[in-house]
Amino acid sequence: MDYCELCFDRPQPLECRGLGKVRLDAVEGGRRLLGELEIRGPVRLHFVEVEAHRRTWFSGDRALYAVTVYNRSSLPMDRVVVSGGTSAFLEGSVRINGLSQSMEEPGAGVEIPGLDAGCEAVITWQEGLRAEEPLREEPVEVRYEYQFGGEQMDGKTQV
Repeated sequence: MDYCELCFDRPQPLECRGLGKVRLDAVEGGRRLLGELEIRGPVRLHFVEVEAHRRTWFSGDRALYAVTVYNRSSLPMDRVVVSGGTSAFLEGSVRINGLSQSMEEPGAGVEIPGLDAGCEAVITWQEGLRAEEPLREEPVEVRYEYQFGGEQMDGKTQV
């Protein structure tokens, strides 16, 4: 699979120095996590943020879809899969950053084998339009995997 990455400002992990105890107070939904951590040396904190935007252009009997995936994280993504669209996609129209991916199908998932910290990738494809059927834009899901502390972790977002 051929593609290229676009990287502008690579996010860096936060480097913390200090000694003593740090209070952890994290809230997710109705849950709260409290803790006290003892710091005895430098600590490196990473953040994970993957975002996606979708755009659509129409031209005659075709629609061009573009999904831009941004890795705003300080960690590289090992694997990113963009899936969605309809079954009316035109074979051979899938591209990653302008490079043809003739064997990929948006409905089954277009795989970007890696996306470095601070990089972005643009996945495009075309779909045929039929005058008798209204266009229904299906949601597009972006799933991603990354390594942290020796563990494989994952996440997803939808546009």
